[in-house]
Amino acid sequence: MKRVLVTGGLSFLLAIGLAACNGDDEENGEAEDTENGEEEGEEQASDALPEEEMEMPEPDIDLDDVPDPVAEVNEESIDRDEFEEIYTMQVEQIAQTQMMDITEDEEQDQEFREEIANELARQELLLQEAGERGIEVSDEDLDEAIEEMAEEMGQDTEEFFEVMEEQGMSEDEVHNILEEDLRIEQLIEDEFGEVEVSDEELEELYEEQIAMMEEQMGDEMEEDPPELDEMEDQLRDQAEQMENQENREALTNDLEEDANIEIHV
Repeated sequence: MKRVLVTGGLSFLLAIGLAACNGDDEENGEAEDTENGEEEGEEQASDALPEEEMEMPEPDIDLDDVPDPVAEVNEESIDRDEFEEIYTMQVEQIAQTQMMDITEDEEQDQEFREEIANELARQELLLQEAGERGIEVSDEDLDEAIEEMAEEMGQDTEEFFEVMEEQGMSEDEVHNILEEDLRIEQLIEDEFGEVEVSDEELEELYEEQIAMMEEQMGDEMEEDPPELDEMEDQLRDQAEQMENQENREALTNDLEEDANIEIHV
């Protein structure tokens, strides 16, 4: 079973889908630019960089030295295969989105491996706690999460699964990732209750966003910044995500105090 960590299952899948869609858009744009360049002459074409200079080389992934298991949480093993799938997927994703090959730096690569192993262990700890509390995800909740994610990508569910398949993830794997993510979400809500964002918190976050916007744009900011009511939904979602992440971190830290965790990477 594949797990997705660091960014969270839902956001990670969305990032994969959007990256795939953006890749298709860029290819279409390049083809269109080529046609326009041919029509307008060689002057524009001469300004284009060679394709070889724009492409990121394939990361040199070598996992021969990875132990099995990579970690143990309360005597539950996290298998090498599980680690390798996630490591490979995320290294390739970083190469595509950040144009960076972390395998080139041995120290950075080792730190990344340890981060993945530790996050896998922390996620397993949360899933064990969810299991002890009898927390389960209904088919309706799972279907709703998939529909929402597909909608964010501007697709229906069939198109969404096609994109995931193109990125090497089967429908069952997507379901497993989302099911685990939703179980942890329900665990956090069970522990801390539903997150409520106050008007004061919303106002503070709004002022921070506007100050950041003005600092980045400076004199180039031609229009007045948006009003709070224009950004309210976005800011409320952001505040809820931040508080949920803080709650998740707090619960994980509490569970770690009584847990037996061994990392072998």
